[in-house]
Amino acid sequence: MGRFKNRPIRVVSHGPACLDGTVAAAVVARFYGPRRVIAVFAANQESDTVLQHNAQRWTGRVQELWITDLSWKETTTAARLAELAHAGTRIYWIDHHRSAIVRRHAPEFSLPLAGRRLSERFSAARLVYDYLRQHRARLNSGAREGLEGMARLVAMADDHDRWVHRIAGSHDWALAVQALGGTRSYREILKLDEPRLTPALKAALKAARAAFAQSLALAEATIVERDLTSGQRLRAACCNGYSSEVASSLYEGRKATVVALFDLRSFGVSLRRSPDCGVDLSEVAHSFGGGGHAAAAGFSLDGLKRFPAERLAELVGAKIESAAGIQLPS
Repeated sequence: MGRFKNRPIRVVSHGPACLDGTVAAAVVARFYGPRRVIAVFAANQESDTVLQHNAQRWTGRVQELWITDLSWKETTTAARLAELAHAGTRIYWIDHHRSAIVRRHAPEFSLPLAGRRLSERFSAARLVYDYLRQHRARLNSGAREGLEGMARLVAMADDHDRWVHRIAGSHDWALAVQALGGTRSYREILKLDEPRLTPALKAALKAARAAFAQSLALAEATIVERDLTSGQRLRAACCNGYSSEVASSLYEGRKATVVALFDLRSFGVSLRRSPDCGVDLSEVAHSFGGGGHAAAAGFSLDGLKRFPAERLAELVGAKIESAAGIQLPS
């Protein structure tokens, strides 16, 4: 490992608009103090592409790689990561999504890892924080203080990502990160000695509140409801970002309800459920090639983004054909 001593540490974390993934990456950076830590944020559907591409570029050039709040699906990704590990990079994988945990023995996860922690008990940021605290003996006092200084923000990331919402401010932080983006939010967080919103994050929060209101209005205008034979009520709609917050509004006060949102911003589908609903949404999402948690999951289908245009073509095309040959009065 001596030949890698001065080489950077890389983090690939869930994003680009996820508080938990952003804080998880920031925890790694704080742990290593003055060392060069570079974070990349990837959506779930991008994880294989991002990991494969970067693993090839980083072979022989990176001391450690941390994959946080994220998993992958392809054996090719495992092969690329294994090559990276065999070249000397220590790889750590920490995730809390049920879809990853149930597949942890699958071929795509067969590679030499320096460390791994998979658990649904806490969010990824909390799992990363707890994992690194076990190595405090290796830290100098400054690094210990940097890691401990993340405790409050880690707690808020855990509170929001698991939708507990018992800590004041966690929801505002999540909205701000969604609006500002993972990379800029990560940089803002690394400036902080305490978990307070910087001017950039405050401006992002203000914009996020307005954007959420617009996204909710879109969902309410496009909602389609269906009673399922299994006894659940399905509410499907379109939104424009802020899918967790929109879904929460759509199932609030309802029983046995599943919300499916097609996000026109990300072209992904988000699944959420009311607290009393027993449907395992991670299994539903996995059947479409996605994943997540029992109560919150998602997936992406290329064909979905064409549906609105196809329906619009049908409606407008029918009107044009019905009007063909009709002469307008002169």
